[in-house]
Amino acid sequence: MATGAHEGKRGSSEDYPKHNFTLELSLKHSLGGLKKEDDWILCASYIDRSFMRHKLSFDLFRSFRQENIAPQSTYIEVYRNFRYHGLYVLMERMDAKRLKVSRGDSAAMIFKEPSIFVHPSIPTIGSNPYIAGDLHHQKFPKLNHIDLTTKMETLRNFIAFAPDSVFFHPENGVASIFDMKSIIDWHILLQVTHNNDGVIKNFYLYRQNTETGFRIAPWDYDHSFGRDGDSEPHLPGPIDVSKNTLLNRLLQNSTYRNELRQRYFELVQNEILTVDNLQRMVQTLSNEVKIHAQKDEARWGH
Repeated sequence: MATGAHEGKRGSSEDYPKHNFTLELSLKHSLGGLKKEDDWILCASYIDRSFMRHKLSFDLFRSFRQENIAPQSTYIEVYRNFRYHGLYVLMERMDAKRLKVSRGDSAAMIFKEPSIFVHPSIPTIGSNPYIAGDLHHQKFPKLNHIDLTTKMETLRNFIAFAPDSVFFHPENGVASIFDMKSIIDWHILLQVTHNNDGVIKNFYLYRQNTETGFRIAPWDYDHSFGRDGDSEPHLPGPIDVSKNTLLNRLLQNSTYRNELRQRYFELVQNEILTVDNLQRMVQTLSNEVKIHAQKDEARWGH
């Protein structure tokens, strides 16, 4: 059934005793009631003892609008060599199929945590944990097939340096490059989840085809909803998105601010971003994981 289960994912999570896994199956199978797939992520959620932050954030983002893509996820208990190993969050992997990119379209592409929202004056060499020469972690097409680094650097410079007359041009400006509905929903998600860690990382940037702009799919939201690092408390009030050159520049434009405000109140009126709905979502997840989380705590001792 399984062609391989690979322990750990690149990043700080490798330092924790309970590791993440990527699961590659020889055939597609439905796991945890999700759709049949052959590639999965088993998230250890070692630093998120609630086991809720990833799933709550992803479910919330998808509920904003039908076009939003975020990993479908659920909970499963994992046994290794017939011994209980812990509670895991089973997640879809974000790949070309799940992000619905058109493989034959020359404009289709996927990047994981690209540096395009980091100002060019800030050194990024050495900050990306992936292979040398892959600054923007190109996932599709394969880097050795078509290297899109120059295209991403051009986009990065456009965001940082294009004059307002060019940046906000109604036909050729930022709105012709990005799907602004996706950007606005991502911006709201960052603020609602208070994910300061996700302002310049923890997302996939993808373009499905020639007819669509770049969109965002959230990823890795364990630093959210009241936790920011292993021992760093969240600061009160909205998170600071100024280090993201795109969001920072958009916020200086009154049209964008109005659209952002209007979209937020639209989500409130649709009873998505309400206290009652968020409490319902949290309570549902809490009921689902409570007993299993206690068992996991007994296994891992924290």
